[in-house]
Amino acid sequence: MRINEAIYAYIDSMRATKGLTLDQIATEARRYGATWTPGFISGMKRNASAASLFNMLILVKSLESLTGKPLVLSDLFPGEGEIKLDGGGSISREELRKALNGNHFELLGIPPKKKTDDPVIQQLNQALLNSIPNIMAKVSEYLVSTALNGPSKIRNEMTHHSPTLSEQRAADKVGITAPAFAAICLLRYGRFLDEETARRAGQNSSPQKRGRETRGVIEEIDLCIDHMINDGPIGFPALQDSNSTDLTTHDDEQSRVAETLNKLRRGDLDIAAYEDEHKFDGDGDDPA
Repeated sequence: MRINEAIYAYIDSMRATKGLTLDQIATEARRYGATWTPGFISGMKRNASAASLFNMLILVKSLESLTGKPLVLSDLFPGEGEIKLDGGGSISREELRKALNGNHFELLGIPPKKKTDDPVIQQLNQALLNSIPNIMAKVSEYLVSTALNGPSKIRNEMTHHSPTLSEQRAADKVGITAPAFAAICLLRYGRFLDEETARRAGQNSSPQKRGRETRGVIEEIDLCIDHMINDGPIGFPALQDSNSTDLTTHDDEQSRVAETLNKLRRGDLDIAAYEDEHKFDGDGDDPA
């Protein structure tokens, strides 16, 4: 387990025992000068976010504030096991806790140099990391295209919807565009963010209750996007609505969505050509 993954595992355990959300942790971290989002925190589990000393210090202080429990850096690495370090080395959790507490420690052996240590390969890996914003842009375009080319009910609602302020703020947190956030809410829940939040919170709910429900939806959407990027296509409930399409159309729709996302992940989808090919005339029925 890498150090990023170990830290995310600790965050997960604190969320389970203390009832915290990623949005709460990210918001608290910003009080200490960080620029975290829920997506940044979830990125630790796939090594897309750095486990720097600064980030570990911010995390400890944020969790202290949220739980009221005094914490030190070594608390981030409980239990037993091995932590992999950059450069090919590793350290046991026990020795890592010693190091973070200012005591003498031992490292485990460093294996022979791998091909991935080659400077050229490292440059390629860095290029992949630099491409993350472009990936999120393509994900945004894919989500909007999927909604606009979905069943007529979804298509009509998406065509006539303008992103709300809450959708714009939520989109900033997960790294996609506001129309894309509106689209994924519609595809996942059958309604947009404000309507889904109101449904969960109930009538005459307090602003605090609505805020908690909004954070819950944002966290679910963030994990949904994470799944799309790492594991491939997902079956959106709105595309499985038997009232919107028969079984044959449903199978065709799911196959087309799966193939489109696979092309997106491979990087060989021409978004502009795709949108031109699937433009609609605006009446909510058939392509122009």
